[in-house]
Amino acid sequence: MIRKLNWQVFTEQDRNKAIEELKGKILSNGGYIINSTFFSDLALSLTIEIQENDILKLYASIQESMTISEPGFDNLIVNAGKEWWIFINVTFRQGKGDLKIDVPNVPG
Repeated sequence: MIRKLNWQVFTEQDRNKAIEELKGKILSNGGYIINSTFFSDLALSLTIEIQENDILKLYASIQESMTISEPGFDNLIVNAGKEWWIFINVTFRQGKGDLKIDVPNVPG
């Protein structure tokens, strides 16, 4: 059975920059983004899949540049190969509540 965690992440960074940084941290620490949902420009919800032995590294990596809630785990087994889902809710403090995505003009 897949085990689950919930993390809250808060950032002062520009939304696009923060998303790219978070994506890089997840991928470089063995995680896979399996779902994402935007809630205007204020929030993003991610579901990631990760091996148990990579969770501590991911948590520490995110904590380097963003505010993150308590990890929510007490007894991780560092060398275990168990899969976990982590639900990450990201709040962009600079958001205005109006998500606008610019679509470039495509010739043709």
